[in-house]
Amino acid sequence: MQIPDRMYDFVVVGAGAAGCVLAAGLSARPDQTVLLIEAGPADHDPRIARPAAWPGLLGSELDWAYRTVPQAALDGRRLAWPRGRVLGGSGAINAMVHIRGAACDFDAWSQWGGEEWTAAAFLPWLERLEAPAGSCAPGAIPVAENTAPHPFAAAFVAAAQKAGLPANPDFNAGSQEGVGLYRTTVTAGGPGAAARRANTAFTHLRPVLERPNLTVLTDAQVLRIEVSAGGARGVRVRHAGVVHTVGATTEVVLCAGTVASPQLLLLSGIGPADALAELGIASTTDLPGVGANLHDHVQVSLAYDTTEGHPVADRSNLGEAGGFVTVLPHSPAPDIQLSFAPMKDLNNASRLGWGFTIGPALTRPRSRGRLTLDPADPLGHPLIDPAYLTDPADLDTLVEGVRLAQEIAATDPLGSLRPAPLPTPLATRAELAQFVRANAQTQFHPVGTCRFGPDDDELAVVDRRLRVRGVAGLRVVDASVIPRMITGNIHAAVAAVAERAVGFIQEDAT
Repeated sequence: MQIPDRMYDFVVVGAGAAGCVLAAGLSARPDQTVLLIEAGPADHDPRIARPAAWPGLLGSELDWAYRTVPQAALDGRRLAWPRGRVLGGSGAINAMVHIRGAACDFDAWSQWGGEEWTAAAFLPWLERLEAPAGSCAPGAIPVAENTAPHPFAAAFVAAAQKAGLPANPDFNAGSQEGVGLYRTTVTAGGPGAAARRANTAFTHLRPVLERPNLTVLTDAQVLRIEVSAGGARGVRVRHAGVVHTVGATTEVVLCAGTVASPQLLLLSGIGPADALAELGIASTTDLPGVGANLHDHVQVSLAYDTTEGHPVADRSNLGEAGGFVTVLPHSPAPDIQLSFAPMKDLNNASRLGWGFTIGPALTRPRSRGRLTLDPADPLGHPLIDPAYLTDPADLDTLVEGVRLAQEIAATDPLGSLRPAPLPTPLATRAELAQFVRANAQTQFHPVGTCRFGPDDDELAVVDRRLRVRGVAGLRVVDASVIPRMITGNIHAAVAAVAERAVGFIQEDAT
């Protein structure tokens, strides 16, 4: 399709978990025109809808296929960093686990965001997103309970309880501690309609696509934000081989994610002025924090063969079970998230139904990295350095997570699924630490590269209402604004940030 107009009230860049919510919310007012731009294609690939098919989307044409720079604390390895490049963004290729996070996470946000970001202020936005799986009302995300778990997932929950962890029937009911079956963002299905992925492209954007004031442009890559006289005036976008300038009369809103949002700011001259000068990019706004504060949940897969196999249902998200465990003294919330799947490796579906994996992950990593432009190709993939495990406390915590995962894997009924005799577990701290360094990988939850903060915080990229500091008419609304990681999967929190931002934008426009 061609761009039908060259001027809109709002230009939203990125149709991921946040962008779909934002475009739907802004276009609810018929007097506002909204253009939603997505670099990838429309979400017609049938694998997106099938919950069990998501591992096949990693590394596919629907994945940006980013890689980190070599990680010194991970034996110099470069890690794959899957991010969705399709309508729905990473919510179109994720494992659909629905976790709100711990209340203390959002109370911690308030040190950067004030009263509008406390748990009491933010949790209602999470709650309003949710609906029972049988309800597909527009603008609500169906949250499904797992009433028919895979036999291996049920065995994991039983084994973890035998190992001393409490049962938790709902990780979103107030306390996260314990083990159980995850709730997922999957529709209930029924006669003639299979259960399917219910990301925000399906729940928020699809029901409103016929609005005359909403235009969705796919296969279009934004090259930079047009900034003049201290304000964002629109974007430069390449579509069908032609570069266009599209104007925004009210705001440009970046929803391109933790990688692409800071990259677009940097390409537009918004970022550390000295670093931009070295690349020959004229600085429009000196913001040292752009690309900083990068952090991610990091996990380790402990994979095992089984002596027998069980088929995996199409409706399964594969990561059916898990838990949260506190291993450090005085922690405000669990330090380790355990994820379980009936396959050998949490990031692919090898031996699906004929093996299992337990993956301990850090819930609130202390290590911080940075994203920068690649001097050899600023428009290409940026240099991503999450600096995994550079804070020694992160390694210490993961070591305890691996120790616990080994114990659960050896406990019946899970242990009896494995071929005998069971191998000798890693025992010494040195053995466990080396295993972590050799096997740690992303849990797909990067945040923080455009974090919010008060006006006197020189490393804050956006203010408490997500407006880019020093640039009028420009906002960032996605995982990059999160100042500190939450305890668990981030998809729900990102969608709630977008719901909150719709209110900010409408309030600020009046």
